Amino acid sequence: RLSPPMFLPVPGPGARGARAAAMALAAGGLAACGTRLEVEAPSRILEQTLLQPSNASVLVAGAVADFECALGNFILAGGTLADEFADAQANAATWDIDRRTNFPATALYATGGCGGFGVYTPLSIARFQADQALRLLEKWTDAEVPGRAGLQAQAAAFAGYSYLLMGEMFCSCAFDLGPELQPAAVFALAEERFSRVISAAGAPAALRNLALVGRARARRHQGKRTEAAAAPAQETAGVVCAAKNPAAAGRAGHRIFRFNNTNGTVTVDSQFRAQTLGGAADPRVNVTDAGRGGSLPTVRLFVQNKYRSLNDPIPLATWRAAALIRAAVAGGAPAVQLINQLRAAST
Repeated sequence: RLSPPMFLPVPGPGARGARAAAMALAAGGLAACGTRLEVEAPSRILEQTLLQPSNASVLVAGAVADFECALGNFILAGGTLADEFADAQANAATWDIDRRTNFPATALYATGGCGGFGVYTPLSIARFQADQALRLLEKWTDAEVPGRAGLQAQAAAFAGYSYLLMGEMFCSCAFDLGPELQPAAVFALAEERFSRVISAAGAPAALRNLALVGRARARRHQGKRTEAAAAPAQETAGVVCAAKNPAAAGRAGHRIFRFNNTNGTVTVDSQFRAQTLGGAADPRVNVTDAGRGGSLPTVRLFVQNKYRSLNDPIPLATWRAAALIRAAVAGGAPAVQLINQLRAAST
């Protein structure tokens, strides 16, 4: 059965007049307040408001943090390309890296950020941030920026390492909308940044040592063998610099431990697991069979034991690296002696 029709009361003339008056008043009020309601909220923070002398230490710290994240990606992606790691997941995006079929449009390798396998973009960001901080610090004065010399040395050192890693990873690079550069030119830029640190009067000793190892590495890549061997000789035993990996900071957590030991995205490649498969033990490679599959359960997961947590630092420059550079340049009996010293120190 149909419901009875519903009838709504029709407002009388008095009600209609009152409503019209109220609407007119409201419209008048809005018109009068129009300038108050038309507020233009900024959609982004303007760069010039941040690039101030008071923010100098923050700018340099940000550049260092960007580099530390990029360094983890450099090792992760580079290790997968070089068959130190093998793909252990079903995500097809990483297959091109493992089988070395990546091409310019491969997003993870070319344009990916620090969250995954990206290398070019994270290193480019770190390089730009360090160089920008360096340029700004050159304009500002000691009175404006307390500890300016130390900040300059830090920015130059990490700019140098950003250039160095880009030269080692890529066949060519471009910076700041400039021309395409071959690796030799990129290593020359790295050497120039490291030389700034080494020659700076106010550079802390730790940064100077960091730059000495980096410059030797850049010079060796340029074929400057004698010069490369000379600088690291000034190094003493111990880690010169290690990149921090605070796990609580998300993207700053240890990339290798996260993608291998935790997520199982990659597994240690078969050529480095002889001791886990019953072959001859190799003291240089400490690998464990995780006893399970990786991210893709059908791929057996083997994990590295060099790094033990998401908080472990990654050595950036060490006396061992300096000794190996000298050995590579010297060759023959001197090289054997240096390598034996390294072996003795690790036992």
